[in-house]
Amino acid sequence: MNRRNIIISVSVFVLLTGVVLTRGPHGMRRLQSGFLGMISPFLKSGSSLEKKYREFREGLKKLDQLEQENGDLKVRNKELSTTNQVLRGFEAENKQLRKALQYRESTIFTLTPARIIARDASTWYNKIVIDRGFADGLDPKGDQPVLTEAGLVGKTTVVDDHTATVVLIADETCKVAANVEGTREQGIVKGERASNQAVPGIGLNFLSKQAGLKPGQNVLTSGAGGVFPSGVLIGTVKEFKARELDGHASIIPAVDFTTLEDVFVIVGKTK
Repeated sequence: MNRRNIIISVSVFVLLTGVVLTRGPHGMRRLQSGFLGMISPFLKSGSSLEKKYREFREGLKKLDQLEQENGDLKVRNKELSTTNQVLRGFEAENKQLRKALQYRESTIFTLTPARIIARDASTWYNKIVIDRGFADGLDPKGDQPVLTEAGLVGKTTVVDDHTATVVLIADETCKVAANVEGTREQGIVKGERASNQAVPGIGLNFLSKQAGLKPGQNVLTSGAGGVFPSGVLIGTVKEFKARELDGHASIIPAVDFTTLEDVFVIVGKTK
């Protein structure tokens, strides 16, 4: 019902009211009945609007609850993801420690475990500092082999009361007598840095020109020189080249020096 009809209806009602008032109680009842008939559509319409409004308000409340629940679930999901990452880290560390423990129990050497406590970010491939010194059983003169269950790391140099500096096999000053498993080839492993690369490599020098080494062959310590015991894995052959005077093999180290955290220092033999 539009506004014009409402005005007409009200005007008619007022007119009829005046007429009915002059006709007594019977006319009044008829007037009430007519009035209720006219306003009934408005009452129904108002009731419907009120119901829709309540439904709309309830819908908004449910939407707010869903948004809150969604936000809570996102936060919980992030918490679970973080916890999962931490647990994966603990699992990896646990596996690493188990391997180290198994190696320590099975080796013929007497090993002192140590943790890396310092390294220069610009020369991480040269030296590291460990948390063991001569007060912990290390030789104050240095030159003790350092390794992990994966392979050779380097040797101790400067040894203090409770710390020691370790020069890595990736350093050019650290030279290791080595041989190639399954062959008679022997040479010297030392760190080498090309002018166009930031990450150094290690190479096996003084091989025979006819060595013909293949990628994947193991390079082990030979024991010559008395510093490093024989049979410790240094790495694997990456590439072999015959040079003018000798053969040279680039080596992939067995130990990843970028992720190194824990090491062993050989302080003697058990057998």
